[in-house]
Amino acid sequence: MKHSRDFSQFDGILANGVNHAVIDVDNTITKSNIAQFYLFIKRERLNNRLLWWLFLVYCVAAAPFYFAVDRMSRDWFNHVFVQRKFGKYAYEQLEKYAERYFEEKLRKQFIVPVHDLIFYLKEKGVQVTLLSTNFDLIVKHYGAYFQVPYVCLPVVKQDSGIRIDFSQLNGFKRNYIQRLNPATTMAIGDSKHDLPMLEHVHYPIIVAKKNKKWMKSIQREAMLIRA
Repeated sequence: MKHSRDFSQFDGILANGVNHAVIDVDNTITKSNIAQFYLFIKRERLNNRLLWWLFLVYCVAAAPFYFAVDRMSRDWFNHVFVQRKFGKYAYEQLEKYAERYFEEKLRKQFIVPVHDLIFYLKEKGVQVTLLSTNFDLIVKHYGAYFQVPYVCLPVVKQDSGIRIDFSQLNGFKRNYIQRLNPATTMAIGDSKHDLPMLEHVHYPIIVAKKNKKWMKSIQREAMLIRA
C-alpha cells in the first residue's frame, strides 16, 4: 500500500482523468464522531460539575453496549443511539449546538493532510463532494467551510423534536458512489463502513495510522494517508 503526504503524488492520478473526489467526514476530515457531539450538548446543559461527572460514569458503563451495537450494525446504532439521543431536541436547539460544536471543537480537530488535500484538489479543478451518514446539521458546516457540496442524512422538524431520516441509510454510500464513473473518481475514507465507495472507484485512498485487515478486501491498490 502506498503512503502519501506529498500532494504532488496526486498529480499522477489527476493526469489519468480523475475529476471527482468523494470524501467521508468523521475520522477522515476530522477526528470526530456523533457521540462527541452528544457529549458536547450534555456538557453545555449540565452546569453542575457533580452531575457532569455522574453522567460521565454512566457513559463509561453504557459505552460497551453501544460499541457492540455499532459493530453489529450501523443501522441499529443510528436508531438506538442517534435518534433516541438527539430526537428530543428542537431543530433550532440542535442547529445552534451544531454551529458552536463545529467552531469550538471540530475546527481544532482537522486531520491536517486531508484538510489541506481538499483545498489542493479544488485548486486543481477537482469536484469534491462530502459523503457522510452523519446528519446535515453538522455536515453542512463542513460544506460551508470547504465550499463544496455534501450528501448526508436529512433532519426533519417535528412538533416533539426532530427525526433523522434513516430511510436511505441502507446502502447509502454504495447507492451514491455507483452513480459516478469509477475510472474518473477517487474516494477517501477511514473505515470498513467506507468500503462500498472505496471498492467502487479505481483510486481508493484510506486515512489511517496503519494497515488494517479490512483493507485487504479492496481489490485495487489503495493509497494510505497517515493520520
